[in-house]
Amino acid sequence: MTGENDHAFVDPQPGGRQPAPGRLGLLQAFLNTRFDLSDPGHGNLLTSPGALAAWFASRGLPGERRLSRRDLDRALAIREGLRALAFCNNGRALDPGAVDELREASKGIATEVRLGPDGPDFVPVDAAGADPALGVLLASAAGAMIDGGWERLKACPGRDCGWVFFDQSRNGSARWCSMKVCGDREKARAYYRRRTR
Repeated sequence: MTGENDHAFVDPQPGGRQPAPGRLGLLQAFLNTRFDLSDPGHGNLLTSPGALAAWFASRGLPGERRLSRRDLDRALAIREGLRALAFCNNGRALDPGAVDELREASKGIATEVRLGPDGPDFVPVDAAGADPALGVLLASAAGAMIDGGWERLKACPGRDCGWVFFDQSRNGSARWCSMKVCGDREKARAYYRRRTR
């Protein structure tokens, strides 16, 4: 399973934010595969089974390197369901359809629970296709939900944004991926709306 170096695999964050720590950082990187920051159009990074396999390999995740369209569809449903939950962490209403698809896509993905002095550890079970890698990601989400770290993983509500960031503010009140980008844009829009009424 992934270890302490998960943090090293997280991509740079907007506004100089720090990525989420440990395994939560790996999960954050997965949720942000919706955006290819090297592409001017910021398209989806996971456009094919091969792209999914390459992303898993680049993050040191276990599993097969030949994946199917079904593996990709399941991974995308899991990603979008978790993103819906991250939007919820930032005050947006829950998208029940995305969560239902998350539940359906995660059926059959097994992990073992191993108890130790530091608490539970979730270990993926050997399986075919994308299941071992998806098991690591789902286990990371479950662990964060147990230890409270999940609540600080938020999706930015900025127009055309949705970047998932880790809220490191003392009281957990950060709203934007970057105040200088999305926050300032929203302030400018609100100002314009007030002036044109």
